[in-house]
Parts: sequence; structure tokens; C-alpha cells
Amino acid sequence: MIYYNNELIYPKLCAVLELPAQRFVYPIFKNASSSLEELSVGKVYNNKINDVTQTVDVYWREASTRFHSGVNTYLRFNPLLEPKTLIHLIQRGELVNRHFMPQYMWLCHLYKHYTGTINILDVNNLDISVHKNRSGYIGEYCVAPAHWIDLDNLIFDKFAGETTVIEEINEYIESQSRVLYNKCIAQE
Repeated sequence: MIYYNNELIYPKLCAVLELPAQRFVYPIFKNASSSLEELSVGKVYNNKINDVTQTVDVYWREASTRFHSGVNTYLRFNPLLEPKTLIHLIQRGELVNRHFMPQYMWLCHLYKHYTGTINILDVNNLDISVHKNRSGYIGEYCVAPAHWIDLDNLIFDKFAGETTVIEEINEYIESQSRVLYNKCIAQE
């Protein structure tokens, strides 16, 4: 089940970046969020998102690659903590951080403040220079909780390049994998 203390996981404010030409993007950590923020001309927060846009772009990354990059970033940011213990907790799904949590959880955070449509886009198709923040392998390997990877990849495989809403995503997951739906969404 994916249930965690929201105050520790999510940013205090839900922000959508405004890019030139009236484009709006919801930044997800480890999905070029730093590069997109540098390009932004402004930010829109929380319930004001509905007032300025009807559609928000969300860049999605292949789940396993993002997970490993995020775990390595987390380990690098926490050098005083014992890596093997952290990896054990992460693999069991008992330690969650915004750098490596499922991208679906980011969508849930957005939809607490926004009711419009989203475009799910492949981060590899970004036509900007993306920062490489040296979050490569640091000597420890972590196996991602399979349901996290399966959930994000199921969404990506169906909805990349599509305009949708969270309800449609949830219904699709439920129709394709009741076990995954129960474990990650219904939290049964």
C-alpha cells in the first residue's frame, strides 16, 4: 500500500511552472524539474492553478531509471546515514522520498489542487538541455518495490502522449490490474 506522511513526502506548496508561450508544467523530481524551473517565467500555486490553465504538461520518465537515480540522489544528500539500512528500508517500501517515490504519487499531489486535464509527455522528448546532477551509481544497488515500477510503467505505456485526467488513469489501472489498483490506489 502506498500511504505515507504527506508532510514529509510532498512539497508544502503544489506548484505548476509557467513556461513561455502560456505553457504550464507540473515538475516531478528527477524528471528534469530543475531544468524546467530555470526556464519558467513564473509559478502558480495550489488552487490558483485552476484559475490560469485548463491543461498541465507532466513529463514522465521510465520508472526504474528514475527510481535508481532518485535513490542515489537521496543517498548522496544523506551521507551520515548508513546506506545499507536505507536501501533495506527503501526496498521494503518503508522509506519514501520525493526523489524516488512513484510518479503516480506526484500526480495525486497535483490533483489535490487541480481539476483539469494533463498531458503526459516522455521526458526524453524534451527539447531543452537537461541538467545531469551527478546522481549516478554511488556504490550501493537498490531493488525498487515492484508495484511502484509496475504502476508508473503501466501509466506511461498507456498515457504517454495523451491528454487525460486522474480518474481515467485510476479506472485504467483498475481495469488492467486489480492487484496493482488495490495495492497502490485503493490501499486495500
